[in-house]
Amino acid sequence: MENYFQLQDTQYYYKESNLHDFGNLPCRMDGGLVFLCVSGTAVIHVGLVENNITKNKEAVILPGVVFRISKISEDFWVKMFVFSKKIYEQSVLRLSISFSKYLISAPFYLLPEDSDFLKEAKLRMEMAELVHKERKNAYVQLMQCNFVQDYFLYLYDKCKSILEQVEKQYSVKQKHFYAFLSLLDKHIRTERNVAFYAEKLFITSRYLGKITSENALGESPKELIDKRLVLEIKVLLQHAEPSIQQIADDLNFPDQSYLSRYFKHHTGISPSEYRSEIKLR
Repeated sequence: MENYFQLQDTQYYYKESNLHDFGNLPCRMDGGLVFLCVSGTAVIHVGLVENNITKNKEAVILPGVVFRISKISEDFWVKMFVFSKKIYEQSVLRLSISFSKYLISAPFYLLPEDSDFLKEAKLRMEMAELVHKERKNAYVQLMQCNFVQDYFLYLYDKCKSILEQVEKQYSVKQKHFYAFLSLLDKHIRTERNVAFYAEKLFITSRYLGKITSENALGESPKELIDKRLVLEIKVLLQHAEPSIQQIADDLNFPDQSYLSRYFKHHTGISPSEYRSEIKLR
C-alpha cells in the first residue's frame, strides 16, 4: 500500500492524531477516512486543490485520492475513523455517482459552533470509537460496514439539496474544470496528452486551455497534467520498492532515464535524491 493509513489486517479503525507523521509528503489513500478537527489549523492539498483546515471542520477523504499536508499547527488534533475501499464501495453502491464526485471536489465542511451538525459529528466520532472497541464481537465486521454505510447515507441526505444547488451555481467551464481534475486522478498513470482529456470531456484542447486558465490561475492543461504526474511519482518514490525503473514502467515512461530527466526538470532534483531526502526526514 502507498498510503499512511495502512489497514493491514483490519477493514476499519478509529484513531485520534495530530497527523504530524505525514510531514509534507503526498499520500494515496488505499482506503478512506473521515476526520473532525477538534483544535488547531492545517493546510491539506487534495489532488491539486488546497484546503485550510480549522476547528470544527470535517473532512471526507475517499479511497484512491492523493493528498498531502503542507502546514500543521502545534495544537492541531483530529478524531477520525478509517475504512477499507471494500467497505466504501459497499456503502455507496446505492448512491449516485455524482455524490462521490462531489465529495472529491468538496471534501471539507465547516460545521458551525453549537449547530446540530457539529453535535451530530461529535456523536458520530464517539460511535466510531465504540465500533472500534468491539473488535472481539462476533459481528464486528457487519457493525463496521453498517456504521460507515449509515454515515454516507446521512451525508448523502444532507448533500442532496447542496448537490442540486452546486450544479446550478457552477458554470459550464467550472463543471468541465472539476471533471478534468477527476479524469487526471483516474488516468494520470497512462495518459498525459491534453487531447485525450479534451476528448473525454467532448471539448477541444483549445477550449480546455481556456477552462484551466480561468480556473487554475492561468495554468495550462499541460502544466496541470505535469503537476499531477509529479505528485504521482513522489507518492511512488516514498518507499524503497518499487525501483525507479519499475516506476518508469508503471507510469509508461520510455525508460528510467527519461523519468529522471522529467522529474528533475519539474522539481530540481533527481528521483534518487528525492528518495534519499525522504529517508533523512
